[in-house]
Amino acid sequence: MNMVNLTINGEKLAVAENSTVLEAAQQAGIHIPTMCSHKDLTPYGACRLCVVEVKRNGRTVVTTSCNTPVEEGMDVTTETEEVNATRKTMANLLYSRCPEVPAIQRMAASVGLLQPSFENANPKEDCILCGMCVRACDDIAQEHVLGFVGRGMDRKVTTAFDVRQEVCDTCNKCVTYCPTGAITHLEAPKIGLGFKKKAHTWKVARVIFQYTTLLVFLGLMAATLFNVLQPLTVNIFSRLNPLQALVAPLAGRDLITNYIPALLTVVLTIVFGRVWCGWFCPLGAVFELFGRKDRHFKWQNMRKLKYVILAVIVVMAAFGGLAFMWFEPITVFIRGLTAIFKPLIQYVQLDKKKDFIMPGFQWFAIAIPFVFALLVNIIEKRFWCRYLCPLGALVGLGSKFSWIKRFVNQDSCVKCGECATHCPMGAISPENDFKSDPAECIMCMDCAEPCPKLAITFPKGQLGGWGYEFDPGRREALGTIGASAVAVGLLSLDVGNVQAAKKSVLRPPGAYYNDFLSKCIRCDQCIEVCPTHYIQPAAFEAGWDSLYTPIVDPFVGYCTYDCTLCGQICPSHAIPLLTLEEKQNYSIGGVGWAQVNFDTCIRCMTCLDECPYKCFEEVEVEGHKGVFPRVRDDANCVGCGVCVDVCPKQEVKAVVVFPYGKVPEEKYKFTKYTKA
Repeated sequence: MNMVNLTINGEKLAVAENSTVLEAAQQAGIHIPTMCSHKDLTPYGACRLCVVEVKRNGRTVVTTSCNTPVEEGMDVTTETEEVNATRKTMANLLYSRCPEVPAIQRMAASVGLLQPSFENANPKEDCILCGMCVRACDDIAQEHVLGFVGRGMDRKVTTAFDVRQEVCDTCNKCVTYCPTGAITHLEAPKIGLGFKKKAHTWKVARVIFQYTTLLVFLGLMAATLFNVLQPLTVNIFSRLNPLQALVAPLAGRDLITNYIPALLTVVLTIVFGRVWCGWFCPLGAVFELFGRKDRHFKWQNMRKLKYVILAVIVVMAAFGGLAFMWFEPITVFIRGLTAIFKPLIQYVQLDKKKDFIMPGFQWFAIAIPFVFALLVNIIEKRFWCRYLCPLGALVGLGSKFSWIKRFVNQDSCVKCGECATHCPMGAISPENDFKSDPAECIMCMDCAEPCPKLAITFPKGQLGGWGYEFDPGRREALGTIGASAVAVGLLSLDVGNVQAAKKSVLRPPGAYYNDFLSKCIRCDQCIEVCPTHYIQPAAFEAGWDSLYTPIVDPFVGYCTYDCTLCGQICPSHAIPLLTLEEKQNYSIGGVGWAQVNFDTCIRCMTCLDECPYKCFEEVEVEGHKGVFPRVRDDANCVGCGVCVDVCPKQEVKAVVVFPYGKVPEEKYKFTKYTKA
């Protein structure tokens, strides 16, 4: 191969004789701006940005470098006053033609041009008439269907007679070379129509699937509230939940078969990435309805916070506690809806209109995380998902190893930012060539359709997705483990009134004998399904580690004799699944022990008559006149609360249910009974 010697900016070079000045400069690492040149295409010289000063044969001329062949002894200067002025003029013309195209804006800024000098009647114009698409159609695809028509301001790229060609649906060779992304916006050719239709179909399918999932979830919630389906059906979202499936067995030291369906979510995550959040999560569907899509929030590093919350939950589970499971999104949504609809249903259904706010603000307090999640969604769409969701963090970590990931073809991408504008997670990083962390991408596919260069695809078989800006680090992990261990100790410290109150708390049937707090995931589905509203949400009366766990309150409702719904619906077996015989046996399904206060009892005997377990006897009490009801010492009292419910005393009940072994002896020890 014959070589040609020339000088560029004082640097002596030897290049192949068939090279252009632009190619010679690029080989030497010398930058010359251009918008219409590519190594695969025939030089055209349309944009005129690549002008240089060339000295040869004693003459100096300013010319385009992309179509000027090198010559022996040629002296080239890429930066002179005249060259820079010419480039700025050409950049000004292009900027005035396409003022809103990011690629043109960046090019203009590189030559010191911040605003165009001329107004354009069509500011949305994005074609600079560089001809790269025409040359790609001729040189690369060899289809020869694109060309220029018209003159002056009417000049445009199109097909013959503006007739759409079928090959333009699938060829897409020209798209790679278009420097602005205008090629897919041309009306007649409809370049990439097949790709865009496919992307649109996937997007619509995802939206339909997501909101169908939301409707199914709401339907199952209604079925739970009205008890019209089997409990094992209505808790399917909990059973599909990999976070619950991880921490409940870990904390309870038990294999919970209810969570076998969660393996399906794990498989979907390993194959498709974080699709749970984009396709399945009902709370995520609600977040999609409003909020800003961009990275409006200043502290983007807060995305690591969800990994900290996840680590705290897992470490505490290893120590046997699930105190922070109220962060889990499915339970957040369930509690929020329960707080809204359960009191209304109770008010409509119950004959005796009891106060359903039990007590005071406590009931509606279970909706605080849900309301908070909705409020912060105003700041940024899916704020909860981006920064706080532990389930999102878990499936996000799995998504780093997924078989299918979002991919941006950097050879095609023109950095227009359309994908980042449409991303509901703000997962697309402009600073990182518009790539996205697999742990942040929810595979919604909203970014593919608006991409003018068809540069975004979701190919198979990509490698692991580490090395992104929000990856959890070793320092955060070690710090979180230590903090979690301290938190476990602090949460277990119950002093004074809290410790005394904790001992008097009543739990649902069978939970008294179960390792309840190590298995309860705070979903409150048992509260939903309870037909008599006997099960209520706990605030802090049972200790800090019992927040949002279910307790029972005989002053609000009672436990139906033939009902085991709470045990059936509990996904983690914190409330054991009991048969009717087991539930009706105080040693297995007992809640507590009923005790009559003879000082307030009016001797109506309603409790004795209504007790489904026939636990009461008639006794005479020393110091009191008449016959009183009393729970026999050998009774099978399960603490169902029927006696409390039917007691006519409203201000101070004459019957109280205490946890087993927690009857206050100082109140009853001096009472002497004689059978009537």
